[in-house]
Amino acid sequence: MYKQTINNISLQLVMQQPAVADTQKNHTGVLSMNPDGFRFEEAVKQKRPRRNPKLYEGDYVSLVHRSDGKYACTLKHIATPDEDFDHHNVAFRIYLELIDALQIIR
Repeated sequence: MYKQTINNISLQLVMQQPAVADTQKNHTGVLSMNPDGFRFEEAVKQKRPRRNPKLYEGDYVSLVHRSDGKYACTLKHIATPDEDFDHHNVAFRIYLELIDALQIIR
């Protein structure tokens, strides 16, 4: 890697948002050289749109609408912390949540 130190430069700073002087924050952007000196332009921060928005969020089941137009029900992790875990009760609660989730699709 070739490193070069340039003394006595003029730096122009172009920020997308107002900079706060008290905090030390790293900024991403482009540093370019022009005849008047150097110029740093902060990159625009874009949030990625959510791919699959959740339509239903339950204790055991969630329903999402996929980008291809289909719906997907997913089962969440089920922990079995003790011996009193009732399989029939959990299965019945999953059944009730599936009915509630599928009512949204109508």
